[in-house]
Amino acid sequence: MIPSQVANLEDKMLTITQPVYDAMLEHLNAVYPQEGCGLLGGRGDTAVSHTAIDNILRSPVAYEMDATQQIQAMIALEAQGLENLVIYHSHPTGPSHPSATDLAQAYYPDAIYLIISLADRNRPLVAAFRIGDGRYTPIPLVIE
Repeated sequence: MIPSQVANLEDKMLTITQPVYDAMLEHLNAVYPQEGCGLLGGRGDTAVSHTAIDNILRSPVAYEMDATQQIQAMIALEAQGLENLVIYHSHPTGPSHPSATDLAQAYYPDAIYLIISLADRNRPLVAAFRIGDGRYTPIPLVIE
């Protein structure tokens, strides 16, 4: 098991609006069996916008966001007065917690990372985390 304690990261809750949650799951199911990825923008602890970003690896076990799309999405969020609140990706056949690769490639310590397991596509498992220093801690998640 990967360590689940993170030093110096403030625990907070994440709320995702139902339309944003639905759009994210729709995107992940559309790219299945590849890993899907994207950003959720918001204010405070509430995600209110969804941007799907292409996984340039087109892989079922890894993702890398298209850099141009990622930058455009971040600029658009800022223009709307929103924060880049969440970085999300799916694990098509894996668990809903960060892999060793996810821990090593968590380049945005202020973002919340959302991982969606599609191992059972009828019942996706969604979990939120803070990641830093090669470790993670769960964040409470509410869909409303």
